[in-house]
Amino acid sequence: MIRRLQFITLGLCVAAVAVPAVAQSWKNAGSKAAGYYSEYHGHSSHSHLYSAQNHASHYSKYLSTAEIVDPSVARMAHDSIGNHLAKTQQHLGQMKNQAAVHKNTEAVKAISEVEDHVQNARLHQADLNKITIQKPIEPKAAKSTVEKMQSSIEKAIQGHSKLLETLEIEKPTTNSNGSK
Repeated sequence: MIRRLQFITLGLCVAAVAVPAVAQSWKNAGSKAAGYYSEYHGHSSHSHLYSAQNHASHYSKYLSTAEIVDPSVARMAHDSIGNHLAKTQQHLGQMKNQAAVHKNTEAVKAISEVEDHVQNARLHQADLNKITIQKPIEPKAAKSTVEKMQSSIEKAIQGHSKLLETLEIEKPTTNSNGSK
């Protein structure tokens, strides 16, 4: 009888500990299934950040070798980087709204930090625009500004990687075979 009572007591203790954990996991699983931890926005913001980084890198290499900067190259680089940064901000905004609705203050804070780095990159991109509209375009000044922008983008990428990990969103693959 005492053994049975001990067994029942042990079972109740285990249940008392396990039920909240299971309930919490169901809540998270349901939230994820409902799109709260949106893989679409997470993956898309990841892609746009890396695209902005790639365009900035290509433009930086161009500026390293160009004696005279072609205004059309400068404009295309500026616009491409800006478009990717703007799209990143849109996706992060959606993720932040979803996190706020679900009262995930840690995610909101992490997203805000990534947004701050993206905003700093956008400010450097605005400075790059001032250089881009000058005639002639000064390669050294443009390269210096691009390097500052790249630094902000890199910080955003690092924060974004941590964010995806925290939200248990798998890092996107770079599959170039096309969609299925």
